[in-house]
Amino acid sequence: MIPDLAFFSLLLKDQAIFLSVIIIILAISLTVSSIDTLINAISSLIIVDGNKVIKFKGNYLKLSKKIIIFLSLISFFVASKGLSILYLFLLADLLCCAAVLSVFYGFYSKSFNEKSAYVSIIVGLIGGILLFPSPDFSKSILVGIILPADFFPAFVSQSLLFCSFIVATFLPIITWRIK
Repeated sequence: MIPDLAFFSLLLKDQAIFLSVIIIILAISLTVSSIDTLINAISSLIIVDGNKVIKFKGNYLKLSKKIIIFLSLISFFVASKGLSILYLFLLADLLCCAAVLSVFYGFYSKSFNEKSAYVSIIVGLIGGILLFPSPDFSKSILVGIILPADFFPAFVSQSLLFCSFIVATFLPIITWRIK
């Protein structure tokens, strides 16, 4: 049984077609709602704050549409590769781990500016990606590819996902005091 499809195989096991159709409709509705929210958020960020990041003399609405189409093509390409949905969610969780402390620290510190937040999040992402496991969860960039797994304690090589989340969460703290 494929782990990503376990829920659907359980649904279809007893031939509960009516229940399966209802769950699929609800799942599609949830997905479409999330995609709509994401597209609106990206578009509004580009239209409202685009001039702060990109020095563009044209129409920001047309630029946002082109960027959304470009991102949609990238998403389609990634989806066509058949990557594990669980693995993609774990990558998204790594990004959240890298950002969470910096975002909350920015709420309470007046000296913590945008540039410091970006740098700390990127440092956390780099540290987390170095330990983030490959799709088969047997190695990572640092453990098993750059350095042999024997250089690390058994806990690290057996808990790559946990270690990557811990590193991504707490590594940004080091950059907060660096100017």
